Amino acid sequence: MSMPISHIMLTKVVMCEEVTSLRKTAELLRAEHVGSVLVAHGEEIAGIITVNDVLAALLAGRDPDTTCARDIMSRPVQSIAQDMSIEDALRAFERTGCARLVVMSGSRVAGMLKKSVAERFKGLTGLYTFTPASRSLPFRRGSGSTAT
Repeated sequence: MSMPISHIMLTKVVMCEEVTSLRKTAELLRAEHVGSVLVAHGEEIAGIITVNDVLAALLAGRDPDTTCARDIMSRPVQSIAQDMSIEDALRAFERTGCARLVVMSGSRVAGMLKKSVAERFKGLTGLYTFTPASRSLPFRRGSGSTAT
């Protein structure tokens, strides 16, 4: 039986608005100890900003106070269902070319999955038996963890 991605996804998802400044976005990334922020347009997810996007914008000379999240975000954001298996998620990563996928529960954001995490756990599934308790591993909770 294949393990669903809900067991390994990051449940801490940080969001900002399209008009949030580059400075505020960078401060949010640092304060929340995350590697990416989803950008909201009303109720919809308009894009995603990673630490690398912020660095690239600053190195390109963008003004951190006048540059908005919508100016540097990557779009469209790719999503997958939270009950998807790790194998299916890895196929979605290959198909989309993304390093991160938003995990959805119906129409609501449930978490974020990084390709590197899915690849790592796929390699482990043959070596270990996962139980429901494995879902509460401290490094996957997203509560104060610096691993992103």
